[in-house]
Amino acid sequence: MKIRAIAYLTAVLGVAAFNTQANTLFDELDLNKDGFISEVEAGANSKVAEVFQELDTNEDAQISKDEFAAFEG
Repeated sequence: MKIRAIAYLTAVLGVAAFNTQANTLFDELDLNKDGFISEVEAGANSKVAEVFQELDTNEDAQISKDEFAAFEG
């Protein structure tokens, strides 16, 4: 039982760390802090800029946190 609890806790902490890392990159790119990454803002990261059109799934010319999370996941 203890091993199962430790494994679960390790998995939860790993996901939390991944989400923090993803949020950090999103927050770094969201220069004007409006909750979205514009194509200009995405230009600060070559990988994100390269796939901007794919990330912008609703084609509103910006990437939301949900769209970005799907990319990171």
